[in-house]
Amino acid sequence: MIRNFQDATIEVFKNIFTPEQIEKMIEIDLSGSDNKLILPADKYLEKQFKIADSVNPNDSENAESDQNEIILASYTLMDFSVENNSPGVITFYKDNIKLYITSMIDHIDSPTPIGLNAALYILYFVMYDLLTHEGFHFYSDIKRHLTGSKFNITIEEKLAVAHSYNTFSLPFFKRRFDLDYMYVYDKFMCLTYNKNLFAKMRNENRMIFDFLLTEHFMSYYSSGYKNWQWCTNKNAYKTDFYNYFKSSKLDELLTFGIPVNKISEEIALIGIDGVQLEVE
Repeated sequence: MIRNFQDATIEVFKNIFTPEQIEKMIEIDLSGSDNKLILPADKYLEKQFKIADSVNPNDSENAESDQNEIILASYTLMDFSVENNSPGVITFYKDNIKLYITSMIDHIDSPTPIGLNAALYILYFVMYDLLTHEGFHFYSDIKRHLTGSKFNITIEEKLAVAHSYNTFSLPFFKRRFDLDYMYVYDKFMCLTYNKNLFAKMRNENRMIFDFLLTEHFMSYYSSGYKNWQWCTNKNAYKTDFYNYFKSSKLDELLTFGIPVNKISEEIALIGIDGVQLEVE
């Protein structure tokens, strides 16, 4: 079991790159050279992989029904039976993530090999999206136990992608995300860097963030995921999301003025407390 999300990210990163590759990336960052990344405008990822995940898969390999589809993470539902009492589990599939990340990096044109910051930032963005996506399944799992709402994988996957995209698109999120990322970067390096390096990293990361906000999320285009953009408008949580979870009990509370459709606030409050993180 992984202790926390930061440890999971570092474990996956070390599975993607060899120690020798990591040392070279560190040298690039510390050299101070202007390593410009040229990010491709074409949607290269959809030519190679369709992103998917599985809720409570019995067999993660068999879950990949399409050869162009790659399972990056999954959520295993909570089990309240006496024999198998268990918490919800978020699992990251490190070999599949390696395929996805290396494919992405291979298509980045750069005068020199990319540095540690760019490689780690790209991975952290993807891992954070997976955490947010699977965290929505965790929230849905809790909500169903409270309301008795029905599970519909097609609708839930669409909403999970939309929720993650909505989160990443919040005006203040990019700044908070960069601060969270710097914690992982410092933890990985066990060093404190100077202002010039931090400014270089910050500018590079802003460009990568904007690029991934489009390209990474556009890779969710397989069946059950591809209509996620319909649920990104400002009223989506009160309509699309609420309609998925609603029950007669919730409808009655809503008529009394109790804001049971403030779903985005509920998800933020619950977070992933109580969920178990795994890397396979």
